[in-house]
Amino acid sequence: MITPAAVFGFLGLLAPLPFGSGISDQESSSCIPSDGNRVVVIGDSITQAGDYVVYVEAYLLTRFPDRQITVINHGLSSETAAGTSEPDHPFPRPWIHDRFDRDVTKWNPDRVVACYGMNDGIYHPFAPERFEAYQRGILLLIDRTRTDTTARIDLLTPPPYDPYRRQVGDPDAREFGYRFPVVNYDEVLARYAAWLRSLADENQLVGDANSALTEHVEARRVDRVSYSIMPDGIHPNPTGHWLIAQTLLKAWNAPATVAEVFLDASTLNTSSNQIQQIERSEGIVAFHWKSPLPMPIDPRCDPESIRLEQVADLLNRYRLTVTGLEEGRYRLLAAESGTGQPAPMTVVTAAELAEGIDLTTLPDFPTVLAAQEVLQALAFHRSAQARAWRESIKDGGPPDIPPPGEDDDLMQPIRELCQPRELLIRIEPVADQAP
Repeated sequence: MITPAAVFGFLGLLAPLPFGSGISDQESSSCIPSDGNRVVVIGDSITQAGDYVVYVEAYLLTRFPDRQITVINHGLSSETAAGTSEPDHPFPRPWIHDRFDRDVTKWNPDRVVACYGMNDGIYHPFAPERFEAYQRGILLLIDRTRTDTTARIDLLTPPPYDPYRRQVGDPDAREFGYRFPVVNYDEVLARYAAWLRSLADENQLVGDANSALTEHVEARRVDRVSYSIMPDGIHPNPTGHWLIAQTLLKAWNAPATVAEVFLDASTLNTSSNQIQQIERSEGIVAFHWKSPLPMPIDPRCDPESIRLEQVADLLNRYRLTVTGLEEGRYRLLAAESGTGQPAPMTVVTAAELAEGIDLTTLPDFPTVLAAQEVLQALAFHRSAQARAWRESIKDGGPPDIPPPGEDDDLMQPIRELCQPRELLIRIEPVADQAP
């Protein structure tokens, strides 16, 4: 077994890489996993919770439905990269390097995503020796990924600690720890995050979740000083998990566009070969559209936060633009082909249609509903799979679950849900001009 002391020299052996984002142009430098890739995600209880991992996988499934990308969540509660543990912790904190061979190397990953730091400072004030242990652990993690696997490793900075939501689990505590964190523990995590950012270059992506969550909370507290995305000060809620997922996707330079369709109702010309059978009669425009699914957004996420983060523009651009209509109001109707008559979705003006409608704002739009079905099925499957994996390693032995790729009977229905849908769209004038 490797011990923390055995890697003390790694801080000197592995010099930090120069700072840089590694991203220049979305089209030329996207770092999205390729077809056939296997992605192993490791981290502490925030990763074990699984929401941000599911959100990232849901993006990959809906945006690239023909790619076979396997995402494995091997986050483990209480874990550190540093090998540190506070005196009053109920048990010695697990150390990723004790299980790296079993839970990373043996899965033959093409990509490793690591998010550590929240536990590594053991909720104490900043101390150089704990910081150096964290640095050694992260550098060893990079080295082992590069030498023991053929994978690349992408790092996420630790989410911030929120002192506004500090909860005292032990009012009689004599030392700092998880049950009684130091009130300025966020300053410790900010230092850890700043050091991680210094490791970024064209071959080493670092997604800055710490800054993303900190800046978002600061922005929301302008209007609501009690706003928080970490109910216990440590573990993010679904909105916080979305911000972590968004951070990773943006670090990967994930393509923003689901589909942008333009139709001229006066000439029946369209910009997309996905549009077929365009008809216009008595002011009604109808057409068939083979549409991809947008990325699903967890309904538990705060809608104002999703709006503030401009998710629809930066990661989920799904728009229908129709020009050439006479002034007035129009009802947009839609249905999946073969499921019946199109149902009303919204009423908009001709000017609004000409500007473009963000379809992700229509919760009953067929592909938006289908995307939600994908998210629900994926979350259920991955949660059950993660529970089975954790149960199987309780004795420290190898996991007694099917290796990735052998659960196709469970994933295949989800992949099928992600395929583009044949839609029937109708745009009809509203005679009474009422909303």
